[in-house]
Amino acid sequence: MLAKTCKATFGLLFFIFCSAAISQENEYSVPQSDLVYLETTEGLVIIQLLPQVSPKHVEQFKQLVSSQWYNGLPFYRVIEGFVAQAGEGEGEWNNVKGKPSKFKLPLKAEFTQPVSDSFTLIQSPDLLAPQTGFINSVPAGRDLTTNEQWFLHCSGTVAMARGNGADSASSEFYIVIGHAPRHLDRNMSVFGRVVFGMDVVQRLPRGDKLKGGIIDSDLPKGMINSAHIGDTLTTNKQYTVKVQMVESAAFQQRIDSSKNRTHEFYVYPGNGNIDVCYYQPSVNATPTANNLIK
Repeated sequence: MLAKTCKATFGLLFFIFCSAAISQENEYSVPQSDLVYLETTEGLVIIQLLPQVSPKHVEQFKQLVSSQWYNGLPFYRVIEGFVAQAGEGEGEWNNVKGKPSKFKLPLKAEFTQPVSDSFTLIQSPDLLAPQTGFINSVPAGRDLTTNEQWFLHCSGTVAMARGNGADSASSEFYIVIGHAPRHLDRNMSVFGRVVFGMDVVQRLPRGDKLKGGIIDSDLPKGMINSAHIGDTLTTNKQYTVKVQMVESAAFQQRIDSSKNRTHEFYVYPGNGNIDVCYYQPSVNATPTANNLIK
């Protein structure tokens, strides 16, 4: 009904109004309280926090950010095609040896959550999960036999690093920078994703794969100059992040055409299966101060 009304309306002002209304119908805005701005030596990176599966990890990460704990710490382990890991270093994970903080506490694993109505099914079965789809437009997996759902390790995924113990995550985090390491699904607590600045993350200096990606002390590292929660920044430093809704007609059409390729280009049209890490809803981040319609 809204689209038909807009088509029948004339004039620039009405066009702007209708375009905004349609846009709002097809996307959602991420609250500034769910955005973390990392100013790095390579540029700005914005992370959308995802408390839907790992709320305790999100809470502790926000506490560490708010207390400026990450300021001045490096991306000390960066493996080409895999992850970029930041913090104080794997050998300094405790308050005795490392950078102290009352918020740097061991976290109980939050690998999955019980199945809920928030899951939108796209692919069943999936190669590495019984089902894949999206939770609030974020790639996710689901297992109805175990009543679990979880976020996937796609490019840009942010999760807490840990030791061998499931409940050993604390403060070190990593960003997936390469091919989706889906073997980590349901083994790590995913608490965010990069929504702006993946090109910045890709510019981070790499470590030697033979040394586990740890960058030697005498070599340059990408540094976190500062980290801030979005709602603590002034408007001129904020970005508006809008995410396409899975339920939107445009995204559903894209999924359908991806599963049923009929274009003459395709000699082999595929088998009808798709990888949700590749076919994701669009995410747009723009400087808030430059937005004309809010």
